[in-house]
Amino acid sequence: MHVLLLGLDGLAAALAVRLLRCGVLGLNVSDTAPVAAADLGTGAYRPADVGRSREAALRRRLRELDPRCAPVSAPELFPGALLPGTVVVHSSGRPAPDGRLPPGAVEPEAWAGIDPRHPVVSLHHADGVLLRWPTVPWAHRPCPDCVRATLEHTQPRTAPHGTAAVLAAWAGAAHAEAVAVRLAVEVLAVALDSLCGAGAEGHGHREQGGAGRAALYAPPWPDAVSWPEPDRSRCLCGLDQA
Repeated sequence: MHVLLLGLDGLAAALAVRLLRCGVLGLNVSDTAPVAAADLGTGAYRPADVGRSREAALRRRLRELDPRCAPVSAPELFPGALLPGTVVVHSSGRPAPDGRLPPGAVEPEAWAGIDPRHPVVSLHHADGVLLRWPTVPWAHRPCPDCVRATLEHTQPRTAPHGTAAVLAAWAGAAHAEAVAVRLAVEVLAVALDSLCGAGAEGHGHREQGGAGRAALYAPPWPDAVSWPEPDRSRCLCGLDQA
């Protein structure tokens, strides 16, 4: 099994660690942005890593955890989709109203040469929640407009206050770790579908949402998951972005 992780915020880095602990040694991690204090909550990065390149810090961490793992940061060397068990994970922040990604984020188009048939697990952070897009081929990945439209159609989330706010802040790291564990299982399921010759659409979805549904994770409770319908009505990116 081979996993390419594009974007290495704290949750994505924790996902890489969980995959390693599940025996996945073929890890290709890519994100030159520096580690920030906000990335430290899940434990994948250490305080001494702040300011260092995310990919360099994560490679070091993965090697420390399992000497058999030799992670690289070279998306151009990632195997093509003809090799079963290959999965792409893309993690990014919420796009701005003008369509731009957050500071430090890298446009997916910057990773040239990725096989358009690769299944991609697409993660989007927004206002304290995480939107997990349905698994689709890389060529059909969502654009910022689709992500923004889908988030706009979800039920408004009331900001916690009082003891609820204290719990949300207190349990934030635990919630992120729990979501990373859940996502690790989903990525393994996507790879298993590939190894078994399943179709490219709808890998790794639990029965509550099913293929074609997104998942929205909201803290502090790990089981607080809703299943919004993706909105791709504003553009044609669902047809092809290869």
